[in-house]
Amino acid sequence: DLETWHRWFAHAGLSRIEMLMKKDLVDGLEVTSTDISGKCVDCLMGKATRRPFDAVVERESRILERVHTDLTGPMRVPARGGF
Repeated sequence: DLETWHRWFAHAGLSRIEMLMKKDLVDGLEVTSTDISGKCVDCLMGKATRRPFDAVVERESRILERVHTDLTGPMRVPARGGF
């Protein structure tokens, strides 16, 4: 199905997969329906953006009045799919 080919071709868009089919560039590439039942979670996560930082920046008046530091060392976080 289309979702399988989408993942197989590194999350290629519908137009790219259609081009591969029309030019007969991939043996066995047959998609009967171009309807995607749901959004690809990996693609949605990859396109997600964070809100920008606040425009107002409060400056401290004295040196070392505010100090930022990391309190945790490297963390092992598995990627999607457990890799």
